Amino acid sequence: MKNKTLNSWVVKIRRSVFTTDVPEAELEAPTFTTVLKVVWNTVRTFPKERTGQIIGSAFFLLMLWGYHGNLELLKFIQPGWAGPGVDIGIRPQIIPGVLWDNELISFWGGAFLVVVIPILLIKFVFKQKLADYGLGLPPKGRRKLALMTFLTLTVICIPAFLFATTDAGMRATYPFYRPFPTTGLFVLYELTYLPFFIAIEFIFRGYLLFGLAGKIETAVRRARDLGGDARQSLFYFGKYALLVQMLSYTAWHLGKPLPELWGTLAWGLVAGVVAYVGESLWPVILAHWILNIVLDAAILWLR
Repeated sequence: MKNKTLNSWVVKIRRSVFTTDVPEAELEAPTFTTVLKVVWNTVRTFPKERTGQIIGSAFFLLMLWGYHGNLELLKFIQPGWAGPGVDIGIRPQIIPGVLWDNELISFWGGAFLVVVIPILLIKFVFKQKLADYGLGLPPKGRRKLALMTFLTLTVICIPAFLFATTDAGMRATYPFYRPFPTTGLFVLYELTYLPFFIAIEFIFRGYLLFGLAGKIETAVRRARDLGGDARQSLFYFGKYALLVQMLSYTAWHLGKPLPELWGTLAWGLVAGVVAYVGESLWPVILAHWILNIVLDAAILWLR
């Protein structure tokens, strides 16, 4: 009886995910109309399912943030907009008194788009806790692990980030704003840089990874209760939840200097594991921020 119920549930899930209102017989001998039906049903079901809501909103918000967070759409309302690291010294001043105004707008604009808006979705649409998406501090039983992984990740990666300064593309890209008249302004710039790392880590390691893994675990528990083998399903999606966020993270970096682009493969995987196992994003956010401060300072020193 349990197996029959489980099979019935699997069939319903399959149909709801992809083939709603498209008979199996039609899929066996599809026509052009079948293609239109499948496209429509796929698009139609995305807003109704948590997985589709998370993936769809994440990619849409990343598109709004733009290529590497350049906020290109701002050009339609701010003709003088250049973007972070572009036309330094000759671009119009948008925020009086702030030398790195384009960079600041990009950092905080990204934080609003890919952190604040998803938070609103989590709280008021999904009705979940922010800690379920990695925004809480590590739980008491995992704080020592979180500290160890933070220190290990930072120390091990420092040589790689310093080695990256030997690449001409990295030196031409970072820091986004340069030069700095005083050391104090450099420190202030790096402090205003923190929202960028909250944004980049949350949208990939938090919203996508925690959101997708949490969704499938609910389904796995349900399958287990119905008599299915939950262990294989959990491992299967857990692995692909990591790969989904890593692939998205790497794609976002296409066009970046080669050391950074290839580094996203390792960082995306390791940071994802560290955040997920420690149940918190803060160790990887702080590590990522500190490592980029080291990178910026080393490049400025070389100049």
